Amino acid sequence: MILLIDKNELYAYGTIWNGDGMFFVSQLAHLEKHYNDIKIKLHTYGGSVFDGNIMCNAIEASKANITIDVMGIAASMGAILTMSAKKVRIVDNGYIMIHAPHSGTYGNAKNMEDTAKLLRMMEKNFIQRLGKRLNQPEESVRKYLDGDNWLDAQEALELGFVSEIIPAEIQPILPVKNPEEMGESEVYNLYSELLLQPAALSRNSNLEQFNLDNNMKQLLITAFALQLTEQSSDTAFVNALKEKFNSLEGELKTAKSEKTDAEAKLHQYESSRIDTMIAEAGVSDDQKEVYKKIGETSGIDALAVVLKSQSKSQAPNISAMIHKGNAGTAARMNWDFDKWQNEDPKGLEKLAKDEPEEFQKLFNAKYKK
Repeated sequence: MILLIDKNELYAYGTIWNGDGMFFVSQLAHLEKHYNDIKIKLHTYGGSVFDGNIMCNAIEASKANITIDVMGIAASMGAILTMSAKKVRIVDNGYIMIHAPHSGTYGNAKNMEDTAKLLRMMEKNFIQRLGKRLNQPEESVRKYLDGDNWLDAQEALELGFVSEIIPAEIQPILPVKNPEEMGESEVYNLYSELLLQPAALSRNSNLEQFNLDNNMKQLLITAFALQLTEQSSDTAFVNALKEKFNSLEGELKTAKSEKTDAEAKLHQYESSRIDTMIAEAGVSDDQKEVYKKIGETSGIDALAVVLKSQSKSQAPNISAMIHKGNAGTAARMNWDFDKWQNEDPKGLEKLAKDEPEEFQKLFNAKYKK
């Protein structure tokens, strides 16, 4: 999630990823030291329920006067996040979408049961927050967790989800007529121009502008093993962190080089092993390339199984195995907006922040601006 500060405003745009909860807490704490009135500008289609809950708790526990402005959409966990502030406003072309918490899991029956139990607990938490916000019995608000429930700005105001409607800062590229059919991610994309706002802030900010208190200094000293004390200046911390990051980049470069060498040696060994296995199996010359392809794409173990089961009277049916290898992906420089959104939405957020010009090209291409 993009979490950037501008004066007393905290931009919270994008997907709530694992780990965003703690970063949100640190950014909010920084604002609380300097402002009594804080505004959170929100545009998200949800994400991690657990990190979102951390964000909710931080807002509810704050002594500052916090206003949440929904700048585009607040969907899924984003909708629940709005329940944590006493004052919530929404732009006149904005939307809120509420549904039950979702999660994916794998494993045995016990794993599934544990996940279901946790989801039930989160669902109960959602219902309590809804009941408190709408001042209604929990049984009356349970309906909002049945399916996807979309509310435009006027509906959100009339039902009590927000307290005020404010003018929109941008217009969606296309009219949002049936959000239920479009889905939260596509509705979110129609407001993607919003992501260029924090990108501009990011270009105008730098590390030296942060003021570190003693608690933050101690956390940095511990986390990065800095040879500093709490009495060291902010500049000393900035320089030490830059040096640490440069060192880490060097270590990462070395590790990548070692990984490349190791992979090359492994590939050489596996290639030699595949040739030996095929030779020992007495495979005919016209079938060698087929079996070699199996070994390269599906692995040595799969090749061993195929070779073991081969019959002299009938060639093995291996056409499906040949295609088991993962298809190569096009270079990211050829990805369009939808490809980024489907394959790497987190990377799309980073592109908007770090390379807004490239993001704008993708954005314009999708919506033919």
